[in-house]
Formats: sequence, structure tokens, C-alpha cells
Amino acid sequence: MGLEVIAACSTQEKVDFCLSKGADKGLVYARELDRDAQKAFSNDIKEVSGGGVDIIYDGVGGNYAEPSVRAMNWEGRFLVIGFPAGIPKLPLNLTLLKSCDIRGVFWGAAVARDPKAHQQNVAELFKLYGEGKIRPHISNTYPLEKSADAIQELMDRKAQGKVVVVV
Repeated sequence: MGLEVIAACSTQEKVDFCLSKGADKGLVYARELDRDAQKAFSNDIKEVSGGGVDIIYDGVGGNYAEPSVRAMNWEGRFLVIGFPAGIPKLPLNLTLLKSCDIRGVFWGAAVARDPKAHQQNVAELFKLYGEGKIRPHISNTYPLEKSADAIQELMDRKAQGKVVVVV
């Protein structure tokens, strides 16, 4: 689709999974980020990317957000998808220095506010799926009576891809 994808993950196993699914490069970040580890993470992103990145898809948040923005190229875009590691605290002067955008991506609200655009997006996803350009990875499938196990897998951060509960 035209972008080089760099997967930043908490374990090498997750990096290997992302590489097997089409990521071009990967790096393992530290689980706990003090100031020095944040600088190292930002430098790692710059090194792996060849100088900086154009788009950050941040589904983690917390102390990982700032080093990601610091590794962003001029006029990059930072997409806030979630924040299980905590709500990030970003020095907003970085947006000025990078001339970058920060965009929240709240799927549920977007569907409710613009259902027609959502229908178009879903149609495009089905088209890409039909063409074999994208494929969701199903990590595990559980029967309804084992749904607590499915939730535990997610909470333990063991899922790689989708976890499906069959009703």
C-alpha cells in the first residue's frame, strides 16, 4: 500500500509475529520507560526508520507517546488509537517543532457521527480483503462458555491478532 511498516513491540516474539504478517522492520521497546529509556526508544525508531517516521499509530500511549513524536518527521501525523499504558503527557511544543498533527481515532464515535463514511470504509476493507491485500489474523477461538478465558488472554497481553468468541 506504499508505506514502510515498522512494528514496535514489547517482545521479540511479537516483533517476529508482525514481520511474519508483513511488517518491513521491527524493534523491541523496554517495558518500563524512564527518561533515558525514552531517549533510547526515540533513537531506535530514528535508526530503524532511517531518520524518522511519517505516521505513528499509537495504540499504547503512556510514556511511549513522547519518544514516538520526537522520532517523527516534519509534518508527520500521530494517531492516538488507545492508551492501555496510561494517558500520555506530551509537550505540545513538539507539534510546533515538528509541524505535525495529532489525531484521535475514536472508531465508535466516528461510526455514529458519519455512518455513510463508515459504510464506505467497510466496503473498502472488504474489497482489500477480497483482493487478498489484507487478512485478519485470528489468534484463538473460544466457545461462549469459555469467554472468560478469551478475556483473560487479552488481559495477559498474549493475543496476537483477534480473539474470537463463537456464539
